[in-house]
Amino acid sequence: MSSTSPDPANQPTPPPAYPAPSAHAGGYAPAAGQPTGTQKGPARLGIIAFAASLAGAIIGSIIAFIAGMQIGGLGAYVDSNGNVSGAVPPEAEQIAVTAGLLSIVAFLVWGILALWGFIQGIVAAVKNRGRVWGIVAIVLAVIGVGAVSMFYGIGAAAGFAPYMA
Repeated sequence: MSSTSPDPANQPTPPPAYPAPSAHAGGYAPAAGQPTGTQKGPARLGIIAFAASLAGAIIGSIIAFIAGMQIGGLGAYVDSNGNVSGAVPPEAEQIAVTAGLLSIVAFLVWGILALWGFIQGIVAAVKNRGRVWGIVAIVLAVIGVGAVSMFYGIGAAAGFAPYMA
């Protein structure tokens, strides 16, 4: 062992923490251009979305009205207490099957066309290709179920009206 203590002045210097900047690396990076925003495209995408939503609401409502008329026609087989009077004839069973299938078709037609209009309306609104038409298509697709349901009820009331007494 040596009795001499290490001399702090002769210690090796640690390497620098970061390299010294070179002459060509001064200042900030060049400025990027300002975003120009999305360019307006043709409104055809939004118009098609609106047409799909509108077609779903109209076609679905027409089919739902016919289905409601069929359901209402079954009122002939119900007495004043709401009970089925006696055996139901095969014609009434056929009416019930037809009405059930038409009800399913009405809501499927509305659902498929409304979903198409809803999704395409979102795309049109985001891409600014018929933004107003796209937003109207979204709203119409969402509230279209109310129209289809309302016409189903109106059809059922109209079909049952002759048997109310």
